[in-house]
Amino acid sequence: MVLAGGRFLELFELVEFDHKSCSTNNGLEGTCLLEIDCHNSGGTPMGKCADGYGTCCVTLFSCDGWSSASVGWLNNPGYPSPSSDRLSCVFVLNKFSPEIKQVRLDFIHFELLPPSDGICKLDQFQVLGHNSNNLIPILCGINSGQHVYIEVSEGPLILSMQTVTADIRLFSIKITQLTPSDDLAAPTGCLQFFKENHGHIESFNYRQRSEIGITRTPSYLNNLNYAMCVERAPASCSITYTNVGKMQIVNYDTEGIPIIPPEQAGVEILNCPSDWLLIAALRLCGERLNDGSVIQDFTLDAPVTDDAAGPIVVWFRSDGVYAGRGFRFYYQQNSCTT
Repeated sequence: MVLAGGRFLELFELVEFDHKSCSTNNGLEGTCLLEIDCHNSGGTPMGKCADGYGTCCVTLFSCDGWSSASVGWLNNPGYPSPSSDRLSCVFVLNKFSPEIKQVRLDFIHFELLPPSDGICKLDQFQVLGHNSNNLIPILCGINSGQHVYIEVSEGPLILSMQTVTADIRLFSIKITQLTPSDDLAAPTGCLQFFKENHGHIESFNYRQRSEIGITRTPSYLNNLNYAMCVERAPASCSITYTNVGKMQIVNYDTEGIPIIPPEQAGVEILNCPSDWLLIAALRLCGERLNDGSVIQDFTLDAPVTDDAAGPIVVWFRSDGVYAGRGFRFYYQQNSCTT
């Protein structure tokens, strides 16, 4: 259509907007794109963004599928509702670039049946295909809010969710591929990495609360041996850990008798020969967090401070026989001037 003066009527207006991150009503993160671009990238439109001009595009991974997407979500069938079917879900992740060295898994929702005596017998989430020097434990129970880092080499990564009974489960796992230069990348050897200068660290399957009413048996898992690392904040010279939960890291002698009395802290190898936290180069265990440096009454909790130079690392180890409730503590990095 031509208007007076030779001007053409503009039927369409080109709208441009930044491809920023966005969130859906289900709590999934995506990228704000034009709907056609979302479909072309293999994503799923899930709500509006950019004042209605764009769609929140989310990459959804499926059971028995594969992908090389840099970021995506692996959810239970029917999510955000729980699944009540017996599941055999295997997903294959291919590296989208040779520069990828790590994959981070964020368990936004993770509610499976609990372990029995520290072993995941009925439900198992397992990661295969990663570097042999960075073993990822088989997980079950409630791990919502937890995360793990996986070091990868050349081959694909296989994520397997297996259940043997028809009980309700809920999981939504964000999967992010990382290069060494990414802000989220962790130091080599860290199963977990915390970038804030303060926060909480807890053992796997520690939580008692369930969103779907699943069977709950809080306890850590057997045969663990992993590092929890904290990024040192600028001008931080120490870090202090304070027990804020019901701590229980158990150790028994050869006759099956507890080495540490109930409601008491254990320190070093004689108290903590098999299951222990390593903080400030000391083995700690029992039902209190106390290294004796502040309060020598081991029936009480006391803050534990690590003022060593270098990386900030807490190590946890468990044997293959006994498992306790676990741990949850608050950490606070301290300024060099305090």
